[in-house]
Amino acid sequence: MRRCGLRSIIILLAIAIVSATAFGITAEPRPMHAQRRVTRIQINDFALTDQNSTPFEFKNLAGKVVVVAFAYTTCPDVCPLITASLRQVQSGLTKEERKHVRLMTVTTDPEIDSPKAPLTAVVDQKKLMRFAYIGPSPDPKAVLADVRAMLREH
Repeated sequence: MRRCGLRSIIILLAIAIVSATAFGITAEPRPMHAQRRVTRIQINDFALTDQNSTPFEFKNLAGKVVVVAFAYTTCPDVCPLITASLRQVQSGLTKEERKHVRLMTVTTDPEIDSPKAPLTAVVDQKKLMRFAYIGPSPDPKAVLADVRAMLREH
């Protein structure tokens, strides 16, 4: 009886390992990327205050592709990942592409910054939000591809 019970446990473990491997479950952590959504949301003009206490109006970015991220400076986890992703997007742009693209981060904690649901948005030259990445660490390659696609359309 004991041998039969041990054999059953071994068979169940083997099935579990094979199933886990078949469904892509591994012991190694996978990088988390934000979920990409195609959108068509018109972004109306808005005014904010920049990091130098200077008024900023979104209309001043007319004609540019704008990648907007929402974060806050005391965020210990996902916000640094968002910033790193945007840095990779910026580095991936050619010198010519950089002339037509703006990266912008908006704080979600203005009291402290003189995400509970982090969002990175890509807005086209006509102020239409075309893509939204909801979650931590948007895939820089995907954001870069979206930005380049919009630059080609223009």
